[in-house]
Amino acid sequence: MISAAGRTDCLVVGAGPAGVTIARLLALKGRDVIVADPDLPSANRLELLAPASLAVVAAVGLEQLLDDPTVTRRCLGVRRRQPAGNWEYEDFLRHPSRNGYVVDRVRFDQHARSAAVAAGVKFVQWRATGVTADGGVIFRESGGAGTTKLMFANVVVDATGRRAAIARRRGARLAVRDRMVAELMNTSVDSVAHNASWLDYWSNGSNWCYHVCGPMGHAQTWRVRASGKPANDALLTVDASSTVLSAAAGQGWIAVGDAAIAFDPIASQGLFNALSSALVAAGMLVSADQLSWALARHYSDAVTATFLSTEAGRINVYKNSSVPLVSVSL
Repeated sequence: MISAAGRTDCLVVGAGPAGVTIARLLALKGRDVIVADPDLPSANRLELLAPASLAVVAAVGLEQLLDDPTVTRRCLGVRRRQPAGNWEYEDFLRHPSRNGYVVDRVRFDQHARSAAVAAGVKFVQWRATGVTADGGVIFRESGGAGTTKLMFANVVVDATGRRAAIARRRGARLAVRDRMVAELMNTSVDSVAHNASWLDYWSNGSNWCYHVCGPMGHAQTWRVRASGKPANDALLTVDASSTVLSAAAGQGWIAVGDAAIAFDPIASQGLFNALSSALVAAGMLVSADQLSWALARHYSDAVTATFLSTEAGRINVYKNSSVPLVSVSL
């Protein structure tokens, strides 16, 4: 038995940084916004915000988090160890913003959610289980009796991450450029937590590794490799595949963050993409009463162009690496 849950201006499915950010931006513009998410714990992960992303952080109103030492730590750049043993430096001091930041995702997500609540966003612990032909989304309540509900909205935002649960049910196809996993190999606390850090990269045969020091001295080492049999020595494994949707928006729905395009979750593109796509999508939804096919196509084309440009840059950076880079047809 499905009970009707009602209707809202905007229904955001997923409470990651992309979903929470677009929800807050729309609420600040007077929209009634509901975020539906089963409220699972955030990944215990450090991520890089490169200098190019800082203007977006400011544009979405989260710039104050960059000054919070429990949330971020300054990053001077990326150091890549070449096969010959020498180091190649990408120094952020050459950028107008002068430095990047290493972000504690758990604390960042907590602050972003609190800001959304303060803006009037309503959160419900529902898991999306399906869609209806007339634009509704079917949910099951988390915990308790697990009541099934049907919700309608003027626009549904797919912020479900790499699953792209709404977009794929609306007919979008997911193209996977490469199937990779990122494995947390080590965690530690460094002794110079007050200093800025570097993100260190090195290749090891068909794998590559990152080491990064974040807020409060916490440090992590990650290994990225082709997906396959789970490794026995990994503390945590997350999907690191590069993916893009064939269509990132359609009549009455739009995908943001990893639901639209996804990258290696440790390097700088992931959080940057979450915030920038939320900003662009929110602007579109505020400026237009309805998400027309023309707007949806324009947004989808921009998402695809961003994916191809980013992947071209990655190939250029890792062209001397033995890491396999396999293309797919879009």
